[in-house]
Amino acid sequence: MLQAIRSKAGSLIVKILFAILIIGFGLWGIGDVLIRSTTDTTIARIGSTAIPAERLKQSVGEEVQRMQRIFGAGFTMEQAKQFGIVDQQLNVLVGTELVNQEIARLRLAVADDTLLKLIRENPAFRGQNGQFDPALLRRFLQANRISDAQYSAQLRSEVARGELLDAIAGGASGPKPLAETLYRIRAERRIADTVFVAYASITDIGEPNDTQLSEFHDAHAEQFRAPELRSFTIAYLKLDDLADPTKVSDQEAMDEYQKRLDEFQTPERRHVEQILVQDQATADQVLSALRGGKTFATVAKQVAKMEAGPLDLGTVAKPDLPPELAEVAFKLGADGISDPVKTGFGWHVLHVVAIEPATTKPFEAVKPAIAAEIARERAERDMGNVINRVKDTLASGKDLDAVAAELNLKIVKVKEIDQTGHTITGGTIVLPPPSGEILGAAFNTEPGQLSDVVDTADGGFYVLHLDNLTPSAVRPLPEVRDQVLAAWQQDQRVQRVTAEIKEIAAAVNAGAPLKLVAADRKLSLKTTPALNRSGGEDGGLPRELVTEIFKAKLHQALTGESGDGGYVAQLTEIVPADPDKSKPQLDQLTAELSNALQRDILTEYTQALRGHFKVEIVQPNLDRAF
Repeated sequence: MLQAIRSKAGSLIVKILFAILIIGFGLWGIGDVLIRSTTDTTIARIGSTAIPAERLKQSVGEEVQRMQRIFGAGFTMEQAKQFGIVDQQLNVLVGTELVNQEIARLRLAVADDTLLKLIRENPAFRGQNGQFDPALLRRFLQANRISDAQYSAQLRSEVARGELLDAIAGGASGPKPLAETLYRIRAERRIADTVFVAYASITDIGEPNDTQLSEFHDAHAEQFRAPELRSFTIAYLKLDDLADPTKVSDQEAMDEYQKRLDEFQTPERRHVEQILVQDQATADQVLSALRGGKTFATVAKQVAKMEAGPLDLGTVAKPDLPPELAEVAFKLGADGISDPVKTGFGWHVLHVVAIEPATTKPFEAVKPAIAAEIARERAERDMGNVINRVKDTLASGKDLDAVAAELNLKIVKVKEIDQTGHTITGGTIVLPPPSGEILGAAFNTEPGQLSDVVDTADGGFYVLHLDNLTPSAVRPLPEVRDQVLAAWQQDQRVQRVTAEIKEIAAAVNAGAPLKLVAADRKLSLKTTPALNRSGGEDGGLPRELVTEIFKAKLHQALTGESGDGGYVAQLTEIVPADPDKSKPQLDQLTAELSNALQRDILTEYTQALRGHFKVEIVQPNLDRAF
């Protein structure tokens, strides 16, 4: 019932689907094929279909990794929940399944020839010569641990979903009048004359008397508050501290080597190239020409009409090729030519360019790595016993220092550190990893108490004792007199500059030219470049001032401040945008509006489907999973 989607390959919906298929194939349900559980972990039911917690965890995990690439490795699952990522990904999975069930109700299907064509035309499965490469498809399937049948079924589902969604929302486009109006707002430029008064230019501040300084200290007490400081003792052990490869005998290493011999063997690999044609008659012509003495490259171009020459499959092991091709390729000798082989993609003639024999790494070459692995496995087993002994010994009443000495734990003493990891003088104390987690535990432990014994990601553990807590307090004036004096003087400069720029703006708005007012005060006048709303060009002005300039009337004067001074800006010119002269930019904006409109339509559509198919969220399982 569905037509091939090639004609719609440029649409937003289809592009999204193919990106999903290649970048995150497991996102839409391959995890269900791989995961088996005896416990019901269903977090949502759509009709008779259940979504397991593992599938949502995988989806959320992918998004958390994306956020970590943006915000850094410190982005946590807790933050993901606060950002609404769990709910967002659950809605995606539910929406996808709702569409799947609607497809089943409508009995939409994808023909085999359409599916084959899509696979062959997928850029991800094309070699360097731009032609379809079955080996790339095979590697993709192996990397995702799925079979041909599973991939075909998933692709059919994605294509059907794309066709349905394209029919629902693909024709929606942003109205031209709206696009033109938005373009005029976005692309408008404004030019202003500006003067700048630096705080540092105010040099005649002087010093306050004792009363003024004391009053300033009291009025701005929070500026001079010392943070809460904590002193604590950390006892910890890393897995590598227990793992000792020197205690692994040669015989133990040899036994492990023999047990895992296949890991140290490289299978035979062959450099294979192929000619791929669509009918047996052409394949027979190819073989005849090759047996007649023509080179593989010549026959590929002249007989098979492969303009870029034969398709180079690279140097591959037997499992890298489809089974029907692998059996043939690995029976040929070097420089061997196969008879035509038929697959679902056409007729293949293979050429073995070279053969790399199988190899085995000798025991001596891998013994250090094997010994290290055995030592680490032993350490993993022993670590649990050490942790239990730590807990039992602490429970018996011994202090942390004594326990550490008895069980050979590492000890770090930390003196007066704040919640950011700094000392009172601003220095940094290096904590053992995971430093951020340990610091957090220190500030969540009561004075004189022990934290929990906490497992670490590297297989070790830590426990800490909070030795002392110094509460946060405002530092007395004698202790911070120099800082208070500097702050008072800066405050005076800011007040003077603020008053001056307000006077200048008032004079300009009363009719005085900014150029003359600036000259009278011996200030430099500068003209900005053409400013834009987005901040791409701000002329060095504070962003807040640029925003106000785009709200101002022509010739109006405005003020703004930055970290080092104050500005007066007078709007001198408004440069309107002309959509007729900016077709590429207008087309881009129209596309953005169209995409937003399509997303809104699809959101409403999936919401409407909830009225046809029962959706149940299993909240207890969802709460346990996250």
